[in-house]
Amino acid sequence: MERETKPIASTVACPSCGEPVDALRAGHVAILDGVFRYFCDEACKRAFVLGRVGPPPSEVETAEPPRVQSAARVAAEVPSPEPKVVSAPVAGLDERAPTGTASPPPLDAGPPSSVTRPSSADDRLADPAPAPPQTAEAAPPSIAGYAQHLVAGVGIAAGCLTPALGLLGPSAQSSRLALATVALFACCARALLTIPRDPSDVHPVVSTLSVAGVWGVALYAREGGEPAALGFASLAGLAAAIHLVSSAIVDRAREGVRSARAWIQQRLDVPTEVIRAGVSVTVRASDIKRGEEVTAATGDTLGVDARVIAGEARVTPWLDSDVEVPRREGDAVVAGARVVAGRLRAVTTWSGSDRAWLKLVDAPALRPDVVGPLPRRVRLSVERGALVAGAVVAAIAMANRASGLDAVMMAAVAVFSIAGTHAVGIVALHQARGPISALAHGVVFRDAAAFDRAGRADIAVLCSRSTLLMGALEIVALETLSSLDVGRVLALAAGSSTVSPHASSAALLEAAHARGEPPEAVRHANYHAGLGVTALAANGERLVVGSRGLLLREKVSIALAESRVSQLEGEGRSVTLVALGGRLVGLVALQDGLRPGARAAVQRLLDAGIEPVLLSGEARETCETIGRAVDVGHIRPEVLPQDRGTEVRALADGGHVVAVLGSADADGEALGAADVSVALGAAGASPGDWSISLASNDVRDAARALAIAVETRQRTRVAIALGLGPAAVVSVAIALGLVPLALGPLVSLAGLGAAVVHARR
Repeated sequence: MERETKPIASTVACPSCGEPVDALRAGHVAILDGVFRYFCDEACKRAFVLGRVGPPPSEVETAEPPRVQSAARVAAEVPSPEPKVVSAPVAGLDERAPTGTASPPPLDAGPPSSVTRPSSADDRLADPAPAPPQTAEAAPPSIAGYAQHLVAGVGIAAGCLTPALGLLGPSAQSSRLALATVALFACCARALLTIPRDPSDVHPVVSTLSVAGVWGVALYAREGGEPAALGFASLAGLAAAIHLVSSAIVDRAREGVRSARAWIQQRLDVPTEVIRAGVSVTVRASDIKRGEEVTAATGDTLGVDARVIAGEARVTPWLDSDVEVPRREGDAVVAGARVVAGRLRAVTTWSGSDRAWLKLVDAPALRPDVVGPLPRRVRLSVERGALVAGAVVAAIAMANRASGLDAVMMAAVAVFSIAGTHAVGIVALHQARGPISALAHGVVFRDAAAFDRAGRADIAVLCSRSTLLMGALEIVALETLSSLDVGRVLALAAGSSTVSPHASSAALLEAAHARGEPPEAVRHANYHAGLGVTALAANGERLVVGSRGLLLREKVSIALAESRVSQLEGEGRSVTLVALGGRLVGLVALQDGLRPGARAAVQRLLDAGIEPVLLSGEARETCETIGRAVDVGHIRPEVLPQDRGTEVRALADGGHVVAVLGSADADGEALGAADVSVALGAAGASPGDWSISLASNDVRDAARALAIAVETRQRTRVAIALGLGPAAVVSVAIALGLVPLALGPLVSLAGLGAAVVHARR
């Protein structure tokens, strides 16, 4: 069948060979010199890039690029191609990576949480902040943006001129209300031009009506010939100007957050290989559904959260991560992870706006700055309480013998001071920055409520084996306490470990293999979680291998080794006892090292005002040694895995908000009982039951997650005090006649400025 050559609406010329190409179905797309170029195939693209041959792409420059998924995408994004069937996934990034690889834009002094890894495992100081990344190139202002700036400029000029007319003499004073009216219309026009509004803002009807209220009282005073009419008109113009200035200040403060959101959305909407009907096709990540299988080879970036079902690879575990980790079958990966070497096949767990890196960024219904308990209460209090505050101010003024007109103006000024200066936007700004800052370290909060609870945490339970210890045990002592030689003791211990999932099992088997002692075959083996194993040895005698608690439960005396066990545990060793035929025959001491950054993680918790608690199944002496090494004074030793949920709930009985740091696989009982569950290495997994999920297994990131939430809550409270506190105080002072009316809007603007300055620190 001959190729259709009749041009259609989206057909452009290939810049290399000149053949007509449908822009919606182009084989290859590139942005060169800021212009979209559509090519027939890879050969044409390569020829054009290397030699710049072929006719000038005049049609390409004027052609409208295909529509992308979201209006929030930045202008440099590659347009979505039609799904294309390929024989094998493309390994490189030449055609499949999104254009624009700029670093994420800075958040303009968000909570001081962006830190790098310390150079030493026992570094007790806070991690140093990294150099600020380069800002992504912003899209050119739209016509609506220019119109907003023009309207705001006119309104601010008119509002500021209103009180200045008094300097021109009586003839010019009659124009005050006219200029105030122009400023009010500018406020209304700007509110209309900002539709759709940011949902974290006070409703524009409330904020704009607060300006209109002051203007309405001024109009009434003029029509009634009141002596205060000229002063009221000046106040109306001043209020409108301050309303527009504060709106511009808040918009400028939010620019970093808006850019970061657009950058994340752009970087995650990448072409991804998905298996459909047994064939690999390339589609946009936003078009992949939950449950579909995707593949990624060296250089590819995953566009969905997924769980690996085949293959093995080294990946950077989250968007623009600077570390590499192995991922294999059963591991979770998140959208934005890049395959450095190897190949993975995975099943999608979350897609679209449900992806970990987009949940609290893309959807307004989930964003902490919109639905978070603290900013939502503040926003609703301002929207619904401003009129109540105005009525209270009017009542106080009337009780203070003010005239009716003066009392009404005082009420209008109070309403404006509380609702008209956009201070709520700075309160919400902190809540928006917190989760975005956490994403830079692979930390994901489940929802706004989880972020709020994490900010109230005052106890952090550290499950020792999953957080502070490396989990790579090695044998440091092997002793016999009977006529059996040490080889037989090791063979018995290794034989029982074949049914145990404990970290000591691998160390025992490895030591037996290194010494040439084959593990002794055992029968009827039973694993007792957190204690050890009971079984029958090859000769039929009862075999018990585990902790002293298990041996005592099995009625085996340990008096023979009590002092030696205490000595080893005092040195931080884990002791496994071996009993055969009801008698203690030997012991194995194992040593586990501290994880890199364990002390730094504990110090970060302490700096955030959170008390660390060590929860472990080890003996008390071992736990005390570990606690001293990392400066944890509160320990809960010898707690079996099945009892850890009860232990966590007991900590919360005193009214504390308890966070638990652990592994989703090994510490599910403790995590499930926590007010705030922090699961290492769980980001992207399907259940999504944890309050905080990490893409890494680094305990420093877990501590950082809590520190970010606590710091954000503290900074939000300061923003409330600075942004809204002065307005409340000056409103009462105005009602009592202690300060002039004009001081209300000015003090509110000063409070907003202080909140903005604090936000940039």
